[in-house]
Amino acid sequence: MPIWFFPALLALCAVVTLAAGIWLLLHAQAVAVLFRGHADIVPAPRKAKASRRAVWLALALFNLGWIASIAIWTLAISGEANDVVQQDRLD
Repeated sequence: MPIWFFPALLALCAVVTLAAGIWLLLHAQAVAVLFRGHADIVPAPRKAKASRRAVWLALALFNLGWIASIAIWTLAISGEANDVVQQDRLD
């Protein structure tokens, strides 16, 4: 793998997490409708603009993004990524 692979993968995970998080914040009404009746969550009386499927998809992408980011950081910090990355040698 080229040396830029892990930073690019980490950036992709960050962008996915950020986009899903912003979408969830903009559609907080739909999230509240999804979790109605749990832990004092009461949605507004108006109808939610996003479907349940879209909310679940955004929640899944958000969680997969930050979990993958932590996994990539752990792989890089532990030194395991050093064995995978091809380094050009000037021998």
